[in-house]
Amino acid sequence: MKIKHNKLYYILILTVCIGLNCNAQKNQQQLDTQVILQKSTKTYDPDNRWLVANLKIHIQEPRLSNPYRYSILKMNNTDNSFELKRNRGKHISTHIIDEKGVSRTLLDGEINTDSIQIKKYRLQPERNLNYQKFYQHLIGLPMSLNNVTVDTFGKTSKAIFNDTDSYKIELVLKEAIFSKHWNVFVSQKDYTLLGIEIVFPDDPAKGERLYFSGNITIDGVKTPRIRHWHEYDTDAYSGSDIIVKEIVKNK
Repeated sequence: MKIKHNKLYYILILTVCIGLNCNAQKNQQQLDTQVILQKSTKTYDPDNRWLVANLKIHIQEPRLSNPYRYSILKMNNTDNSFELKRNRGKHISTHIIDEKGVSRTLLDGEINTDSIQIKKYRLQPERNLNYQKFYQHLIGLPMSLNNVTVDTFGKTSKAIFNDTDSYKIELVLKEAIFSKHWNVFVSQKDYTLLGIEIVFPDDPAKGERLYFSGNITIDGVKTPRIRHWHEYDTDAYSGSDIIVKEIVKNK
């Protein structure tokens, strides 16, 4: 009977140790993810200016289907106001969210009620919030990856991305930017951002891969200057986002 009790005791101790070890590994994994993001954030926003940044920039956004696309972006993180001007053929659309959260869209400076043009030029005011989230997430990387925007920080592992040693951080956003599932790649050498993958677990052939290049400083915040878009499955090029310049120096 004593032998059986001893066996049960050792089994119990072993089970507890295994459980504690697993939890320690899980906690260490989570800690490593946060440490990597914190070091990357220090690289891009050493003075913690992102939350009060007031940006006005000119972005060239050529796509294979629209090689002459450009945008003028105003984004004030203090009052959460947003304005995006984009060329639509011979027209200019303006997508606005004011400091009270009221959304409106103009075509050539006027409200347009033509349903055909609204659909053609994507003038629905409800689209403006998606534009705002897109630019806040992409331009704000890695500062935009926090408990407000991220539902789950998943596995972090070492990987090769664009021929560079990197940390691959898998995460799930609270709200989809194309998809909720992103892989973020951070340089092992200097904690700069190398790119991201926007993936769809239920459809492995679907998604985007973005390669980052260069940096530009806007209102005290550094951000990748160029984002090249590629298809996830074939790695075929589909377009670029290039921050040409800061239009107004914010003070």
